[in-house]
Amino acid sequence: MSRAIFKNPLTSSHLWHVIDASGHRVGRLATKISELLRGKHKPTYDKSATLESGDFVVVLNAHKVEFTGKKWDQKLYRKHSGYPGGLKETVAKDMLKSNPEHIIRHAVMGMIPKNNNKIYLGQRLKIYDGIFNPHKGQITATPSSSLALNMGPYVEQTIQPTQEQLNQYYAGYKLQINDTPESFNIQETKVRSHKDQLKRERRLLRKKRVGELKPLKSKDNQ
Repeated sequence: MSRAIFKNPLTSSHLWHVIDASGHRVGRLATKISELLRGKHKPTYDKSATLESGDFVVVLNAHKVEFTGKKWDQKLYRKHSGYPGGLKETVAKDMLKSNPEHIIRHAVMGMIPKNNNKIYLGQRLKIYDGIFNPHKGQITATPSSSLALNMGPYVEQTIQPTQEQLNQYYAGYKLQINDTPESFNIQETKVRSHKDQLKRERRLLRKKRVGELKPLKSKDNQ
C-alpha cells in the first residue's frame, strides 16, 4: 500500500480508545489492545506503516482484570538482574497487588511483533489503576469516528432459548432427563424418521430379491 494515503489528515489522525478492564480476561483483552495499537481494525492498515495507522489505548481499572483457572497461583512473572542468583519470580496474585499495570502490559507486548516499532507502540498504551487519567484533553479533542472503541466492564452473556428453539435444536432426538438429588444426566436417543424407515424397507426388499434370483445348487454340482 502506498504511504500517500497517510498524508490525508482524516486517515493519519490517531484515535484514542478507552477500555474499562473490569471483569475482562487478560488474554482476550490483550488481543484486542494489540490490534488497536497496530491499527489492524482500520481499512487503511499497512503492516509496513504501523506507526502511522496505529492508535492510542487508555486502559482503566487495571486491578479488576481476571484470569481463568488457577493462573493467579500458578502464573509467574520473572526478571533477572544479570548477576548470578539475580532471578526474581512474582506470582500473579502478588503482582496484582504491587503492580497491576504490568499484568496487562506484559500480555500486550508479548502479542506485538518483535521489531523496532515495538517500543513506540508500547508508549501509546496508557494503563491506570483507577478511572482517573490525564488524557481527557486528547480523548475529547479526537474527532468522532465509528472506529473508536470504548469498552465498558465485562458483562457475562446469559442465553435463554425459547421452547421453539429447543425443539428445533433437538429435532430428531428423544430426551430422557434424570434429575435426582444424587445425580443429573441427560440421555439422547435418535428417533427414526419415516425416511429412514423407507430406506430400511427398501434395503431388505433388495436383499430378498437378490436371494430369490440366486441359482439353486444341484446335487450333481455338489
